[in-house]
Amino acid sequence: AADRPLAGVLPAEVAAPMAGWYAESGAALLTGARVASVEPGAVVLADGRRLSAGAVVVGIGARPATGWLAGSGVELGPDGSVTADERLRTSLPGVYAVGDCASFPSARYGARLLVHHWDNALQGPRTVAARIIGETEGVYDPVPYFWSEQFGRFVQYAGHHASADTLVWRGDPAEAAWSVAWLREGALVALLAVGRPRDLAQARKLLNTPTRLDPRRVTDPAIPLKKAVL
Repeated sequence: AADRPLAGVLPAEVAAPMAGWYAESGAALLTGARVASVEPGAVVLADGRRLSAGAVVVGIGARPATGWLAGSGVELGPDGSVTADERLRTSLPGVYAVGDCASFPSARYGARLLVHHWDNALQGPRTVAARIIGETEGVYDPVPYFWSEQFGRFVQYAGHHASADTLVWRGDPAEAAWSVAWLREGALVALLAVGRPRDLAQARKLLNTPTRLDPRRVTDPAIPLKKAVL
């Protein structure tokens, strides 16, 4: 239904090269195509077109199924998510929330985040369990991370680029491997890596520090990211 793949995750200029992957693999990508109905053997689009289909895979995103908490005293946000604090505590004493259903304030990114990635569902419970048994008093403020494999390409993303003021291309998106770095006041806040796992590994370490990078060195894919530190 959107005008490009990953429209809700990446800016248009970054997602644009990915649209070409479909044709290269023999798949026809239709954009701006809303589904009116699914019938036996066909998908009917809103504009009247019928696409024959032996199987249909539906991927329409997710939203928290928290309606059952109405009236419980657990505060919910406008998006339906459980409103947790920086330690993943809910508005009810002794009750915590983790995973896709829980939003939390991020001092790192200056925003409340609702993260629908497996890494968040893995790290949140560990943090809460450690807190319940008294092993930690720390806050929960992770660097979001996800990966995907698309048409034989390994795609990884770490960080949160909404607050970035600079976008730096690292390599040619027409090639098999490239990355994009987002900076804020010179410091790395997010990185997308396509076929460059070393970039992602180094970025995850840099994202945990306020270290400023030299954009000119970041642009050169032959220079390791860690060597771009000023």
